[in-house]
This record gives sequence, C-alpha cells and structure tokens, in this order.
Amino acid sequence: MMKRYRRRGGQSLMEYVTLVAIILIAFMVFQKYIGRGFAGRWKSVGEALGGGHIYDPRATTECIYDFQYTNSWYDQACFESNGCDCLSVQANATTCQSCIGNCAIARCN
Repeated sequence: MMKRYRRRGGQSLMEYVTLVAIILIAFMVFQKYIGRGFAGRWKSVGEALGGGHIYDPRATTECIYDFQYTNSWYDQACFESNGCDCLSVQANATTCQSCIGNCAIARCN
C-alpha cells in the first residue's frame, strides 16, 4: 500500500514540474509579444494623458493644455503677454475662460 502511494507522489511531482516547465517555456517563447503589448499599452496611456497629442518639441513647449476650464490647448506666450492669471486667489472661471479662448490658436491643436 505504501509503495503505491509513494509512486503516485513522485508521479504527481513530475507532473507539476513538467507543467511549470511548459508554462515557463511558453513565457520565454512569447516574451517579445508580451513586451510589445506592455509597450503599446504604455504608449496609449501616455498619449491619453497628453490629450491625444504626441510629443512635438516645437509645439509642446509653446502650447499649454487647460484641463480645468476649457479642455483645450492654448499659446503660452499669448497667455503671459496678456497678463492672464488663472492661478491666483482673485482669478475666476469667466476671466480664465475668456483669456484662454483668446489665446487658443490652430497651431496648438
């Protein structure tokens, strides 16, 4: 009776080792595809955080995205030269929206 039990225990151990080895081999074979899947997901998340805009060295430093009032891109130089202030305590939504609306240009979209 004990011999049968020991034989089955060894057989099940070999089955588990074989199963783990097959899973590890599958991960090694599909490693490139898994890595590309992760990279693609990171890219789509990064683009979603940027409002769907891909990084452009010329436009990214010149344009600012307003997520609080208008959900649109506007020109930073225009905003600063007009003396707009949306970050102080005295600022209100109406003045910020009009300032940002006046500085929205097609180059930033």
